Amino acid sequence: MSSWEDKGCLVCRRKWETGEQPNRLGINFARNAYLHRCDVCGTYWEQYERYADTISVEDAAIYYPDFLKISL
Repeated sequence: MSSWEDKGCLVCRRKWETGEQPNRLGINFARNAYLHRCDVCGTYWEQYERYADTISVEDAAIYYPDFLKISL
C-alpha cells in the first residue's frame, strides 16, 4: 500500500487536503464513488463517502467506461 505522499502530486494531494477536488469526470452509482483526474499529473482518483484514493487507468476504464474512453 502506498503512503499518501506517494499518491498523485503535491497539487492534487493539496486539493484533497483543503476540501477542493481535482476535476470530476463522472460517477459510478454501484460503487458509490466519483472519478476525478488531476490536471497537473494526470492521476485518476476515486472519491468515496469518507475518503479518496488513487485508481489505475485500467480500473478507471472498467468502472467508468462512459467517462473514460481508452484502448487498453
